[in-house]
Amino acid sequence: MSMSAQPGWYDAGVAGQQRWWDGTRWTEHVRAATAAPVMPPQAPAAVQPPMGWYPVPGTSDVRWWDGKAWAPHRLREGRSRADGFAIEPANVGWGLGICFIALGMSQLSLQSISGQPFFAITPYLFFITGIIWLIGGLRAAQLAKLPAPSTAPVLDASVRPLPGEVEGPGAGWYPVTGQITRWWTGAQWSLYIAEKHGVRPTHSGRRGYRTSMSIGWALVALGALGAIGGLLLMGAVGPWGGMMIVVPAVILGLAGGAVVLTVYLRRFALILPEQPPQPA
Repeated sequence: MSMSAQPGWYDAGVAGQQRWWDGTRWTEHVRAATAAPVMPPQAPAAVQPPMGWYPVPGTSDVRWWDGKAWAPHRLREGRSRADGFAIEPANVGWGLGICFIALGMSQLSLQSISGQPFFAITPYLFFITGIIWLIGGLRAAQLAKLPAPSTAPVLDASVRPLPGEVEGPGAGWYPVTGQITRWWTGAQWSLYIAEKHGVRPTHSGRRGYRTSMSIGWALVALGALGAIGGLLLMGAVGPWGGMMIVVPAVILGLAGGAVVLTVYLRRFALILPEQPPQPA
């Protein structure tokens, strides 16, 4: 044993035994030799399928798989369509649903205090809105429970070019609005964006843009009309009756304005940019 060896248990030349070396000399302390622990073989990490359109196991649906989870977009009859009631992430749908239901309960309380049953329809509108948001959150949560794809992807010309397809120089992800990027093939913009939830198709984006803007402006108009009508009713039915119209109308108008502003600022997440990406 080298005189420079550190103190420890070493093979002292006797099979099956180790002796203690105190750094200077051998001691009388011996023990049975211990074998190095054998680590069990590690199972290889599960490899998720790449992003693409896949049949959903156990169903007849073909959905978009973003490489980690199913998205609320399905391929049907050669067209990509977003689910009508699916809100991402699911906790946003649940949170907004609870908020609208709470607004409905507050409106019911105001109605009981004012004694004006004619305006009792207002809280139920909030209840219906809240339930719709809750259903949207629930549908998104159900998608997260589906098993990963187990078959080959569906290659449909109607949903190409896919992210990763290259048709020329400069292909890649380019920012289009905020933190959202869109795939540029080198020759054209694809109908896929990458956001914090993952890569999502936008084949119905133009229609969604027009629909969302129309709904937003309709809410603004209804809110304005309701606020004006509520102010006029204050003199006829009293302040409580008028306020039960004014308050939800203002909330409705503000919600509509928020929809219009948000959709406009995020328009290139729904519709294709008019110009190719600018080099950095």
